[in-house]
Amino acid sequence: MNITKTEALVLQQLAGASGSELYGLQMVKESDGALKMGTVYVILGRLEEKGFVESRREELKESSERSVPRRLYKITGQGRRIFNAYTAAMAAYEHGIHGDMVNA
Repeated sequence: MNITKTEALVLQQLAGASGSELYGLQMVKESDGALKMGTVYVILGRLEEKGFVESRREELKESSERSVPRRLYKITGQGRRIFNAYTAAMAAYEHGIHGDMVNA
């Protein structure tokens, strides 16, 4: 199954979270402009439909400053395998391009 470059970026952030959950705005802030607030939730929804991420609604505590719970996301095993395959394919592609230039 194919994933886009932006989907791979979201999966990369979730994979780097080491099993921790992230929320969409957090991913936007940590992406240094690569992800936009208007698209991150669409991408997360698409990845969840594909089975690559799962989400849950945050449980707010009585002492919480927020009144609206966030949706928290984490990568699934299938999502991790797809991301690893994507990363390996991109590395092989880059090696092929740069390897041909070195030998030219």
